[in-house]
Amino acid sequence: MPSAAGLRSISLGVLVLALVAGFPAQFGGMATAGTIDIWSAPNLGSNDRTGTNTSVLVSPAWAVPTNSNDYEWISYTDTGCNTFVVATGRCTPGPGNPSATTVTGTPTAIFYQTFTLTGAASGNLDVWADDTAGVWLDSGTVTSGTGSSGTLEWAANGVLGSNCAITAIGCLANNDAVIPLNLSAGTYTLVIDAYQLVGGSPFGVMYDGVLTTTGGPNSPEPATYMLMALGLVGLGALVRRRKHQTGR
Repeated sequence: MPSAAGLRSISLGVLVLALVAGFPAQFGGMATAGTIDIWSAPNLGSNDRTGTNTSVLVSPAWAVPTNSNDYEWISYTDTGCNTFVVATGRCTPGPGNPSATTVTGTPTAIFYQTFTLTGAASGNLDVWADDTAGVWLDSGTVTSGTGSSGTLEWAANGVLGSNCAITAIGCLANNDAVIPLNLSAGTYTLVIDAYQLVGGSPFGVMYDGVLTTTGGPNSPEPATYMLMALGLVGLGALVRRRKHQTGR
C-alpha cells in the first residue's frame, strides 16, 4: 500500500496533468491556432477557359507582389504584356490577349480556388485584376464553368482609368480590393469573375490572403477551462496541507 507521501506524489501528478491538458493554446497549451493561405499561382486553382492557371508576362503598370515566391499574376493562357512601348506607356497585344467585354456581360474568364477551414477563421483577401473583377465566395465546392454563385464580396468596377479600372478592383498597387472575411468551419470556393474592358490589352488577376482560425476545434472548449481550474484548486490545496503539516 502506498505511503502518505506516495499518495501525495500521485495526487500531485494527476493534478499537474489536468492543469497541462486544460492550458489554453495562447498560454502554450496543447491546443493550437492555425492559418490558411489563399494565393494566385500557376497550377493552383482553376478557370473556366482552359482549366489550368498559368503565369503571365506582367505589365510595368501592374502591382508588384511583395513576395514573388508566393502569389503572382495569373491567367488562363499567355494574356500578359507582349511588348511594352515606352512612347505610349502601353503593351502591344499578343496572340492570347482577349477581346473586350463589359461588367454586365460575360466575364472574360472565371477563376476558382477551393479551401477548407477546420474552425472559424478571419483575415483579409487582397485582389487585383486587369481590367477589373468581381469576387464571390461560395459555401461549397464549385465546378468550373458553372458561373458565379454564393455571396458577392466585391462588385466589378466598369469605370476605366489610364491602365485598368480607376478604383478597386484594378491593376495598380493602390487600387486592389481588401476584402475582410469572417468565416465558420467548412469548405469554400473563391470565385473571381475577371473582365477585360479594352480588347487586345493585357489581362490577368492576382490575389493573396491569410485566414487565422479564431474558434472551432482549435479553440479551448469549456471543459478545458474546467480541467485547468481543477488543477489549480488541487495544487493550492496540496500546498496549504503541506504548510500546515510542516508548521510553516
